[in-house]
Amino acid sequence: MRTNFEIVQECDNFPYPNLTNNTAYTKAIEPLWLFFLPDDPQPHGFIIQSVIDRMPWTFSFRLVPDRKEVHLLKPQGRDDWQAACNEAIDELLDLARAQKAFPRLGKKRDEQFPIVGAKFDIGIERSAMSLFGIIGQGAHMTVYTRTPSGEMKFWIPRRNANKSTYPNMLDQAVAGGVAQGETPLECIVREAGEEAALDEEVVRRDIVAAGTVTWFNISDGKAGGEVGLMNPGVLYVYDLEVGPKVVFSPVDDDIQSFHLMSVDEVRNAMRKGEFKPSCAAVMMDFFLRHGFITAEDEEDYVEIASRLHRKLPFRTSPGR
Repeated sequence: MRTNFEIVQECDNFPYPNLTNNTAYTKAIEPLWLFFLPDDPQPHGFIIQSVIDRMPWTFSFRLVPDRKEVHLLKPQGRDDWQAACNEAIDELLDLARAQKAFPRLGKKRDEQFPIVGAKFDIGIERSAMSLFGIIGQGAHMTVYTRTPSGEMKFWIPRRNANKSTYPNMLDQAVAGGVAQGETPLECIVREAGEEAALDEEVVRRDIVAAGTVTWFNISDGKAGGEVGLMNPGVLYVYDLEVGPKVVFSPVDDDIQSFHLMSVDEVRNAMRKGEFKPSCAAVMMDFFLRHGFITAEDEEDYVEIASRLHRKLPFRTSPGR
C-alpha cells in the first residue's frame, strides 16, 4: 500500500535540486536537449537523446550539439511566419510517422494543443507533445454528491481496458486536454457533455474553480507512448457538487463504468495504485482542500502540498 507522499511522487517523479546532494537532479537534467521557438531566448521543452537520434529533422530545425539545443527556425520570406512554424512541426511529425521513427506515436489526430508560454499562437499535435517535452495542459473536474447523512461520495469512472494510455485505471469524472484556442473552462464544459452527458447550463452554474495542480513526470509504459519522455504538466482543477438523484453512466467508449465511491474507498484505491497518476494527484489536492488530509494526521503534509504545486521548468505565460 502506498503512502500519500508516494501517491503524489508517482506523478511528480522528476528529481528536485538538492543543496547537499544534487547527484540525482544533475544525472536527470544533463542529457536533456532544450527546445526553442523563433525569436525567443527561453526554452519550451526537454527532448531526450533517443528522440533526438530517431527524429528525421528537417531543414526547418537547427540542432546545436555542443549546447544540446533544438531550434525551430524562423521561416524566411513569409509574412505569416507563425503559421509556417505550425506547418513545419506538422511536416516533421508526418515524416516521422512515414518513416515509423516512433512506432508507439499512434495515428495522426486533428487535435492541436498549444505550446504553453509561447509568444505567438503555435500548437503541436496532442500525441506528439511528449516527444518535445513541452508543458501539457489539461482540465479535471471532481464530481461529488452528499448522502442524506452528509457523507461525501465521488463519481469515479474506470477507463476502458482498450485505452492506449492508462487502460483500466480510475479517472476523474470529467477530464481532458485543453486544446489550442480553448480556455480551461470551455474544455471542461465540452468534456462534461461528451464524457458524462452533463448539461452545459448546470456545469456553468455550479462549477467551482479550485486552482491548479502541477508536476514534472517521466513517462513509463502505462502512459502508452515512448518510455522515458519528459512530461511537465498543469491541470486546471474544478469541483462540481451534484444532487443525490444524479446517476452517471458511460457515454463513449473511453469509459467502461462509473462508480459512486466514499472517501475511504477513493483513498484505498489511490493507495493500491488504481488511479491514473495525474488523477490521483487531483484527488489528493481535493482531499487537502476539503480537510480529508490534514497536518495533524499526515507527517508529510507540507511536502505533499508543495509537490502538488511544483514550479514548472518553462514559462507558463508569454509575459513571464
